[in-house]
Amino acid sequence: MSVDIGETDPDVPRRPRIGGATGRYLLAIHRLSTAGTDRVSTGALRRSLDVSAASVTEMTAKLGDRGFVDYEKYRGVVLTGRGASLAVGLFRRFCAVTTFFESELDVALDDETVCEIAVTLPRDAVFRLRELTDRPCLDECPETASAQDGCPV
Repeated sequence: MSVDIGETDPDVPRRPRIGGATGRYLLAIHRLSTAGTDRVSTGALRRSLDVSAASVTEMTAKLGDRGFVDYEKYRGVVLTGRGASLAVGLFRRFCAVTTFFESELDVALDDETVCEIAVTLPRDAVFRLRELTDRPCLDECPETASAQDGCPV
């Protein structure tokens, strides 16, 4: 059975080619870096994600190898232009999924589950979720803070 969900919105980011764990790290780095510091310490990242120091070290190395972050020992990590662009798109997807589940289904999902869904959904599905909710972004979405009338997605 096929469902016609209409035209896709060019503002809805394409499905990222990353996994949920990578997405969680990119989102956490973006959230923490928008709190006023350029570089995010690995300790802050560890606390934010509630993971081990070894996990943070391993993932920041992987993110660096993929060109998403720049890591300097003792100075922390910062998103590259490519990483920041991906993080913003992920935030939009994250927001659409969270808003849909909370407003339409009255279900609160943990960040890990939301990231898995957000990186898995095709672009059309994310656009459809935004249509169905007909609500502005969550207050935690950085796109809401930078837009006059809520999330630009």
